[in-house]
Amino acid sequence: MDKYKTKMTINKWFALIKLENLSSSSQKSIQDFNRYTKKLTFIKVLKLFLFAINEETESLRHLNQQLVHPKLKKAIGVDTVSYSQLSRALKALDTSVLLEIFNQLLERVHQKTHISSQRKVYLVDSSTFSFSKPSYPWASFRPTKSGIKLHLKVCLMDEGLVHPEQFEISHASEHDHDYLDVFVNEPHATYVFDRGYIDFESFDQMKWDGYFFVSRIKKNTVVHVVDNLDVPKDTNSDILIDQYVLLGGNGYLTSLMRLVTIRRKKDVLICESLRMMSLRPLKTSAISITRAGKLSCFSSTSNNT
Repeated sequence: MDKYKTKMTINKWFALIKLENLSSSSQKSIQDFNRYTKKLTFIKVLKLFLFAINEETESLRHLNQQLVHPKLKKAIGVDTVSYSQLSRALKALDTSVLLEIFNQLLERVHQKTHISSQRKVYLVDSSTFSFSKPSYPWASFRPTKSGIKLHLKVCLMDEGLVHPEQFEISHASEHDHDYLDVFVNEPHATYVFDRGYIDFESFDQMKWDGYFFVSRIKKNTVVHVVDNLDVPKDTNSDILIDQYVLLGGNGYLTSLMRLVTIRRKKDVLICESLRMMSLRPLKTSAISITRAGKLSCFSSTSNNT
């Protein structure tokens, strides 16, 4: 997007949000917000932060600097805004209202995209945000700093489009794999996640419950090879090794899983196929992971290929 051809774009984004359809409690919160901030109404703040998210604005001070541009000020409907005003507006936002707006938009996406569970691919990952220990003592992380963790599940749609499907916020000290049960909630869909979510007992339970998933395993994972499968002889194939394996040691040994070693960008990567049967969804998972940027590997599939 041209950085300051913003009026049409911002209004187009905002047209999808129907504030009049929000609950009475949310509408009251918006009215209270408008009385508190006066100059920066809820609508103006929401437009402003939509712009900031799209532009990957780094901070409130950076956003304040961007607001010197007359076209942006006109699009938002403000003349002058200070850093302190932005800070107060952000603190005054009722997160329950934002959550209701998120759910409203998610419902619109679901209404317009009808995809069977067997074709759905979900990417699950987390991001950690570090904070000053004195300012945020409640956000447990490390001895010298605080932090929170955003756990996010996005749905990969056709043509590489994605939309956020579900999120949770936790202390940064919490482990990713504790949130597997929260995000893995649609049988027959494929879930793609990184090594932070490794939990062999959970993987077995997911497999038995009809969930399909793709992940990498850690370098020190003990692998017991049960069978070596034929791989394509095509030199252009991404699949180098295809095996049925058991994972783990004396503490816990998984049921039969599938391990696939792949070639990506001329590098050889170990990919853990923690899903059984055919290789058809493997290609989809590979595309998913490549586009996700952080995940490098994928796994197996379903019975009906």
